Amino acid sequence: PQWHRTALRPHEWVALHGAHFGTHLMSVPVFICPTIVSQSIMAAIPSRVILPARRFASSKVVPHGPGGRSSVSGIVATVFGSTSFLGRYLVNRLGKIGSQVVCPYRGDELEVRRLRVCGDLGQIHFNEYNLLHEPSIADSVQFSNVVVNCVGSSMTSRHYTMADVNIDGARNVARAAREAGATRLIHVSALGADENSTSEFLRTKALGEQAVREEFPDATIIRPSNLIGHEDKFLNRIARMQQLPGPFPLPSGGEAKKMPVNVVDVAQGIIASLSEPASVGTTYEFCGPNTYTMKYLFDYVGETVRIPAWTIEIPEELNFAARIPYTLSGIARLSSLPNKEEFYRYATSDAPQGNLPGLSDLGVTPVPLEKIAVPVLRKFRKHVYHDDVMDDSTL
Repeated sequence: PQWHRTALRPHEWVALHGAHFGTHLMSVPVFICPTIVSQSIMAAIPSRVILPARRFASSKVVPHGPGGRSSVSGIVATVFGSTSFLGRYLVNRLGKIGSQVVCPYRGDELEVRRLRVCGDLGQIHFNEYNLLHEPSIADSVQFSNVVVNCVGSSMTSRHYTMADVNIDGARNVARAAREAGATRLIHVSALGADENSTSEFLRTKALGEQAVREEFPDATIIRPSNLIGHEDKFLNRIARMQQLPGPFPLPSGGEAKKMPVNVVDVAQGIIASLSEPASVGTTYEFCGPNTYTMKYLFDYVGETVRIPAWTIEIPEELNFAARIPYTLSGIARLSSLPNKEEFYRYATSDAPQGNLPGLSDLGVTPVPLEKIAVPVLRKFRKHVYHDDVMDDSTL
């Protein structure tokens, strides 16, 4: 849509600018203006006037309708990272409640067009942008009252470093949201973000939080643990690694503790935070309801896909040696293998601070891993085991 200009008909132009002609047409209803304005005034006005851009306040969007995709929620949201794992679920949830959603993208249009069906006709919009190009970011948020940043990177690519994405990109989005007058900014970080961490990913995520707070003090920060779901890179990756020849080295003896959380619960928690006044300027930790060791998770996935888990438990003192192959491979690694930052997190326990609110504070009950693992992992089974039902009590 051509958002940068507003085309008005002559009688609409007179209703807005009649005072310049010495009249009091501002108080006259628009629909009777053509019948009361003199021909001389109408002749002086172009047949179609193009006015400069004007930003409509979010309060002009009045929520109405019974609820659902064909209603109007009053939310006009820009979701950066809309094609990511979490972003896709979030766009769907926003569209489900009748929101207008802007989906900035920097890749192929084919990657984002599937999101068009997440909302009613005309409710999902796409805008090309670059995370380090501030004008394109500003163009994406200029009409939004809610901005969500789901962009993050756990590896350095050919075009972006982790600092570019997790710090500079986060700062650019927060600044653009503030300058555009957005009322809410949701920034997705990571559980365990710490500026003193030896993990570059967790360190840059913590510095990104600071950058967001500097630009948008009322931002809501979400720190999710490992996301699980049908397209995740946690359970699916463990299952793919078990199909490869040879054992997988489990750092820290497989004793690192994880609290994986369902991606649907995280998306619902973000939606719930938009209507929660206490969430303004608050940091949340979104974790699953149960805690598992990495050893248990590998065994559980192996039992679910009917492929015995073959692992070697590496002592914590030798974690650095087991990490070397994943460090040297860099970008040229198999997608089924973790990168060095992901391998580091396999060796590190999830450590919620405990004093920060979570999903339950937003009225969301997190779903345990066992409830969704079989639907997620069934595709890795051989055909003779495909329809088996696993009894969780045997583990």
